[in-house]
Amino acid sequence: MATEAEITELKKNWKRDPCWDIYDTEGFEEHREELETYQKEQELIWETHRRHKLKQKAERMGVPGNLVLARYIEGLETTIIKLREDIDKK
Repeated sequence: MATEAEITELKKNWKRDPCWDIYDTEGFEEHREELETYQKEQELIWETHRRHKLKQKAERMGVPGNLVLARYIEGLETTIIKLREDIDKK
């Protein structure tokens, strides 16, 4: 059974790089329910924050509520930034 300190450290590490399902972490099987709840709650927080930012972006663009367009523009902006970075490297 993992200690509270180990669970806290696992949560902190997962939050920095959530590329796996925290509740499937080896050695923490006895804490699966707690970790699954934690992951769902954190993902909901991230999604809520993301939607809020998209709503703000849509309003700034003059198309309030059009999250699809805001997400698309954001994707284009990210692509442009990456292309500029690639150009600067050459």
